[in-house]
Amino acid sequence: MSNGWYPDMAQWADFPWDTKMFVSSDEAILSKAVAAVENAYANAAGGMSRFPGLTSFVTGLGGNRTYQTAFRGNLIAATDQGRVYRIDRSGTVTDMTGVPLSGGKRTIFAQTDDQLVMAAGGPLLQLSGTRTKRLAPTAPESTHVAFIDGYLVAIEPFSGRFYYCDPGEYTVWNPLSMFSANGKPDDLNSLVVTPFREILLAGQDSVEQYETFANGNQPFARRWTTGTGVYAPYTLLADETGTYGINSRFEFARFVGQVTEDQSANVALLFERVDDWTDAWAAECGIRGQKLIMLQMPNASNAYGTKGLTMLLDYRNKRWSFLYGWDDVDKRPARWPGWSIQRLWGRMFVGVQGGIAELTDQSFQLLGKPYPFLIRSAHVDKFGASRIDDVEVRIKRGGGPYDNDSARMPRIGMRVNRDNMGFDQWMFEDLGRPGERDMMIRFGSVGSADTWQFEIAVSDNVEVEFSGMKIQVERLSW
Repeated sequence: MSNGWYPDMAQWADFPWDTKMFVSSDEAILSKAVAAVENAYANAAGGMSRFPGLTSFVTGLGGNRTYQTAFRGNLIAATDQGRVYRIDRSGTVTDMTGVPLSGGKRTIFAQTDDQLVMAAGGPLLQLSGTRTKRLAPTAPESTHVAFIDGYLVAIEPFSGRFYYCDPGEYTVWNPLSMFSANGKPDDLNSLVVTPFREILLAGQDSVEQYETFANGNQPFARRWTTGTGVYAPYTLLADETGTYGINSRFEFARFVGQVTEDQSANVALLFERVDDWTDAWAAECGIRGQKLIMLQMPNASNAYGTKGLTMLLDYRNKRWSFLYGWDDVDKRPARWPGWSIQRLWGRMFVGVQGGIAELTDQSFQLLGKPYPFLIRSAHVDKFGASRIDDVEVRIKRGGGPYDNDSARMPRIGMRVNRDNMGFDQWMFEDLGRPGERDMMIRFGSVGSADTWQFEIAVSDNVEVEFSGMKIQVERLSW
């Protein structure tokens, strides 16, 4: 097979799938970048891998949203109904609720040397024994709390102030132990402590960095401030690679000192058109050696006419993709069901409605619901007026059932949009049962056109490792 191109000859050529997804223009004018990657991500080998599915770990927690953290070797789960639970490795659930969480916001956790502190917009709660209780009557009501160098720090919502306790004295909050993040007049909406022991305080118009300062009169010192803030408070995320968040220009930005670096140029138009950023959140979600960040806008409208837009960012390569759940009523994609992500015991857990699920590549369904892998190309015109006599897809095979019921064998589907006149009917080929290890699947002739758009999908509960595609193409004219 040749990957080159010579006129007036039918030959095999690579079809361009190894480009970044681009959704910052009308799809009809897209000629190079991939148009859609759903429930998948671009892997390091240049192909596409299906994102792991979800299996149930614990149920019966109640509520619609579950938030998580790790504490003393267990999972701690907090629901939007204010209940707090401890869950051990075997899935045994213990209700730890004494004083319920209140405030109606997303739960933010901060671990000190001997307790877990929680903020959800109401009074700060602590968990150090068997039941949650109020941290201190004098502690501020807050949406965000963090721990650094012995200090607990909490922002005062709708102001530029943040409060702190003296080191180790977590139940004593002096009204005078307060700082104003006043580099720029801006109400604080979020707070995070980076792995490098930096405090970042953000409002919609600015971000300020503070560090602890060994001085009895001044425990914190401001290092710098930026002119770009955080628009969606719970998208502020800090890990070893940097600090990220949705800024006031609706960019997913990386904050590097006093500079912001846009990570979302390829999806900028999509972000500008998000109709509801309420409750948007972000979390680190590295899996199978891939360094990923998950960003969810749970109330935003999506391309399928349902609510919920969830995206994955490979931040090393600035490659984006989509995650979708499934609407059983309308039989179409909807919000991916997770509300939080936590790594523990070498496993990845996802907070879902009424419980916790486990992210696993042993299943490619979402709690028993469909989870279609789908990729869609640009309208490729590099071959000019041409005829495609055969299409060969390279993909991992042999993940199907052992029985001989051909109706149950997992299949891969492909359809073609020639000259943007609309997609043909799906063509299906078997993905094979165990033992069928050949990787090539041929779909045959797909006709003639000036531009070619392909869509490939797998809906069955089977692993997908898509490597690439070749076409046997002949140019018809110059």
